[in-house]
Amino acid sequence: MNLVSILGICVIAAIFAVELKGHRSEYALLISLTAGAVVLIMLIVGVSDKLLEIKNIASKYSSTSFFVVALKSLGICVITGFIADTCREAGQISLASKAEFAGRCSIFILSLPMLSSLLEVAYGYIK
Repeated sequence: MNLVSILGICVIAAIFAVELKGHRSEYALLISLTAGAVVLIMLIVGVSDKLLEIKNIASKYSSTSFFVVALKSLGICVITGFIADTCREAGQISLASKAEFAGRCSIFILSLPMLSSLLEVAYGYIK
């Protein structure tokens, strides 16, 4: 993952999108979506090796179930943020809020088994 390349893509796409917004707003949105997808793919490719390395380290010391929940939550946050920002850019602020709410609900549902196990442990200490 090369941060300078990612930031360069973002700046160039932003300049093109601003220039086209006055003339052809649909192309400005298309440029923004394409640049966002390219950046997201670059990030996933760049981070995937490191995530596997961290997962291997975590598996040596304890159960990886909490780590898996954290990684899935991070993925939900990234995707939800990307979609919500795209909706805002398209002028759909209400839809962006709904996407963020759906992401929050998904993370809560994903963390319910972990919350349940924590409550079992806490209840075991009380008894």
